[in-house]
Amino acid sequence: MSESCNRSFWSFYTVQTDNKKEIIKELCEYLFSEQYSDFYTQIDNEDETDKDDVEKYFSKSIIGRFINLINNIICPFTLVVEPHYIDQSFRDTFYMYFSNQHFSVDRSSIRVSFLNGDYNINRFYTEELCKLNENFIGSCVINPLVSGAIGRTLLSPHYILPEKNSCYMRVSDYTLNIYGKTLNVKAFPYRSQDQETMRCAEITMLNIFDYYSNTYNDYRIATPSDIISCEEKHNFERVLPSRGTTYPILTKVMSEFGFDPRLYTMAGIDNYIFSSLEKKDKLKRVLHYYIESGIPVAVNLKSTPQSSSSDNHSIVCIGHGKIKNELHIKARKNCFIPFNIQNSNDDIYKNPIVNSADFFEDYVIVDDNVPVYQIRNFSDFSPNMLVDGFAVPLYKRMFLDAVDAETIFYDLLFDENFGFSDFAKEILKKDEKVVFRMFMASSKSLKKFRVEKYEDVDLKYYYSSIPMPRFIWVCELYREEEYFNNNESKMAFSEYIIDATSAPSRGPKSLILMKFPKYLTYRLPDQNDIEMSEWREIETDQKFIGYSGNLLKY
Repeated sequence: MSESCNRSFWSFYTVQTDNKKEIIKELCEYLFSEQYSDFYTQIDNEDETDKDDVEKYFSKSIIGRFINLINNIICPFTLVVEPHYIDQSFRDTFYMYFSNQHFSVDRSSIRVSFLNGDYNINRFYTEELCKLNENFIGSCVINPLVSGAIGRTLLSPHYILPEKNSCYMRVSDYTLNIYGKTLNVKAFPYRSQDQETMRCAEITMLNIFDYYSNTYNDYRIATPSDIISCEEKHNFERVLPSRGTTYPILTKVMSEFGFDPRLYTMAGIDNYIFSSLEKKDKLKRVLHYYIESGIPVAVNLKSTPQSSSSDNHSIVCIGHGKIKNELHIKARKNCFIPFNIQNSNDDIYKNPIVNSADFFEDYVIVDDNVPVYQIRNFSDFSPNMLVDGFAVPLYKRMFLDAVDAETIFYDLLFDENFGFSDFAKEILKKDEKVVFRMFMASSKSLKKFRVEKYEDVDLKYYYSSIPMPRFIWVCELYREEEYFNNNESKMAFSEYIIDATSAPSRGPKSLILMKFPKYLTYRLPDQNDIEMSEWREIETDQKFIGYSGNLLKY
């Protein structure tokens, strides 16, 4: 393969099941010429070496990581190799750092793209673009480095995940130009650290900034030198060669790029005596609110107390797995109902709240130590490491964070005037448990979703015409039985919407809209009291499909 790659201007290689091992081996020889000999000498001597040592060497080697990255792609698929590729991130790193060193480093990268099926040059240029896009799996940049050679990688989860319908995640629609063809792929960026200019925290930031700049016009493209320059402002010593960075500095860098980040740590979680929730469970709830909102979160990991090391690691969390029914019992034990209502002797509906965040423990992560789109347990994101905290890159006008929004919703749910129990008596049984689902969404997306799903024309009109800020916090309520029996289109019976640009001190005055089975009520922006503008009676659409516009199902 290496000879033909050097000989021809473009290269197409179809990988079948019977030649996959041979083709990948030749590809690795071409891409990683300096490390190739040592790597395959170690792997080929597997019989003479401890198997665990070989697997550890394989997973840590850059060649092994590249092989693991593409091993999940189902054959047949076609490799499209582009030598002398100019990668923006690596070229920036080259002029910032590597060009200053005595021993020369090549400034050009190689890009390998993947197409589902058997392609040659003729088919690639004659096939309709829509069909070509359907079969486009993504691309991987290989930089001319011994460590951190895997550059900007964009791969579709549809072709990478081993199990279908296993998770929900946030991705962006990227446009790439492959030999004159404009191709699109829905992906989340992935890279490996070079351990000289980029460590795990910098890679975390670069991937998050890459996602945001591609998805929203509010954010600019970030280069490694931009991140390093920001780190220099907030450090007390030099930052190159990189030794990694702390999460307080990571949030400062996020601020420089137009975000209003929020940092949560395990140590900062309150531990209430009368609560059955552990600190870890509370921190996981907050993380889940943001993941359910479609916000990529930077997660800080630290070594377990039992581990002999004191390392830290940084990853990105971009989605969650499926509901686990076995977590239902624990979630019910951690249900919420205010003390005054719980101990009231009045003949009122006492509907405890079961938090939907407690039904999940698997999350989708992007970790440069392993292939992209790993589905891992919250307690085991990385071997011998635990979640110590996370940083959330919030939009600059999202003043209300998840913890404050949850508090406001709980106050509203059991308010004597606006509580859901009195308005849902015809749907709920007395003392029946209710599932609480909370997330942030853009008002534009939520309105679009509700207008598409509602049948009632008046409801369509009210949802589309009621003024809302750019981002809102939403609480949906479900009957517990219906939430678990319907895995696809779960039907909610009530909804509360509050202003994400509001201050925590405003409390229930942040309320914008409430929808109950038979009523819809709302407030307008010029109302500073808690009184509603109007109450509208609803004849149809008493239940509605839960919002699903933040994450894609894979």
